[in-house]
Parts: sequence; structure tokens; C-alpha cells
Amino acid sequence: MLAGAAGLIGGAAIGLLVALAFVHLWHNVLGLPPLNDDPKPGIAMLGGVVPISMGTGALLGTAGMVRRARREQSLRLWLVVFAVALAVILAGLAAIIA
Repeated sequence: MLAGAAGLIGGAAIGLLVALAFVHLWHNVLGLPPLNDDPKPGIAMLGGVVPISMGTGALLGTAGMVRRARREQSLRLWLVVFAVALAVILAGLAAIIA
């Protein structure tokens, strides 16, 4: 059960980072035009990308962690990856708030 919870939270954290990276690449690196005429196109894109990315990440994270736990494989690497992703998100939130 703990492996599933860690996978759910960690997968969602990685999904959020993937969504933020996607929108950053779309607008800042590749310079592609916005998908609509919204004055803040990055915010509009995040509204569609974040739920899909976080849901997919949570689903894959949970399934992967439960599968590894049932096979009695080491979870340490994935727990570290999920912890780093969560720390990056919390550091970003602290930077936004401050």
C-alpha cells in the first residue's frame, strides 16, 4: 500500500514537471505560436496539459511501484527519483510564494 501511495504522489510530481517543461519548451525554446488567442497562452496550455500529464504520471507511477513491490524488487531508486521531483516542486512553490 505504501508503494502505491509513493507511486501515486511521485508519479503526479513527475507528471507536473513534464507538463511545465512541455509548456516552457513550446513557448520559450521552440518559439511556437500559442494554440489560441488567449493573452496568457502559457497559462491556458497548462490548464490542459497539467491534468493529463499528472493523471498519466500518477497512474504509471502507481502501477510501476506496485508491480515492483509485488516482485520484491528494490524501490529505492524510484523513491529517490520521486522525492527529488517532489522537492523541486515544493522549492518552486516556495519561490513563487516568496
